[in-house]
Amino acid sequence: MFVFLCFTLGAFSQQRDDSYVAFDYHYGSILKHNKSVAHLIHAHPAGIMLSYNVRTHGEERWEQEYNYPDWGVSFLYEDFNYALLGKNYSVGFHYNFYFLNRNLQVRIGEGLNYNTNPFDLETNFKNTVYGSHITGFSQIGIQYTKPRIIDNFGIRAGILLLHHSNGGVKSPNTGTNVFSTSIGITYDFSEEKIPNKEKVAYQRFTEPIKYNFVLRGGVNESDRIGLGQHPFFVLSAFADKRLSFKSTIQFGVDLTVSQFLKKQREYGALAFPNYNIDLDVDYKRVGAFLGHEFRFGKVAVPTQIGFYVYNPTNFDGLTFIRAGVKYYINEKWFALGTVKTHGFNAETIEWGIGLRL
Repeated sequence: MFVFLCFTLGAFSQQRDDSYVAFDYHYGSILKHNKSVAHLIHAHPAGIMLSYNVRTHGEERWEQEYNYPDWGVSFLYEDFNYALLGKNYSVGFHYNFYFLNRNLQVRIGEGLNYNTNPFDLETNFKNTVYGSHITGFSQIGIQYTKPRIIDNFGIRAGILLLHHSNGGVKSPNTGTNVFSTSIGITYDFSEEKIPNKEKVAYQRFTEPIKYNFVLRGGVNESDRIGLGQHPFFVLSAFADKRLSFKSTIQFGVDLTVSQFLKKQREYGALAFPNYNIDLDVDYKRVGAFLGHEFRFGKVAVPTQIGFYVYNPTNFDGLTFIRAGVKYYINEKWFALGTVKTHGFNAETIEWGIGLRL
């Protein structure tokens, strides 16, 4: 994977006029976001991140609206310095946004990760943070950056939050949150700084209320290890209104049907007969939510916060949060991947298709 990534970056560097690579060293601490990770906090994780970045210069409206951000791909190697947790190899897509005369860079990114030593009931039962080799990878950070200090070389330093979790696809799934400091160097492929296109005074963006219908699905597993993976489906309907070219608000409802809840209740009734668990209780849930969406051309970042209006099993409380990435195929159809959580506990990674009318 590393060789393939380097080859890809090299190919891009031949095709793009204004791109750069960054090499960062990370050193940090695992955050105790859940009491079940306390026994795994033994050392300070360290690692390196190699990223390839392409600067935008305002050729499209969204580039100007977001103050000419970068986009790119990044590769992370993370060593927990503790054998039970193994090592992480992550690859992801990211955006860099600029502030304070472009010296302050804010990064957000998503991707996939491979962990070398996940939970195993016989050989590694103490690793309760990763239930599978493959997990999700999220990053958010702030860096001070100064490019082209010596010829094409620059420097940067900052802080970064690295999150790895499989989103409830396989138990156990406490996940890790690592708070890191970083220091690094950058190298520009272009021989000189390329100026940004002068901002255009675009007309105010207006659009009527749109109605959306989304079908999501996937597999997940109960927190009770050994009950197996089961399918789930989520049917959502919501109205949205674009407040500006960048920003959209949403209001809607969704119906969730999760087979793992049924299996979990059946297990509970057998294992804990004194609890008097009623197996006839409906395991379907209905939620209402408010949402927001940032648009980056055809790409969008939706977030939603909701509460259950119908939840007979009372699974994980009354509220939920959903966040992810959406891609607009055309004016009507879109595809998306989202994570649904209850606090710090991820329930599902959802993959879906939607229609916007």
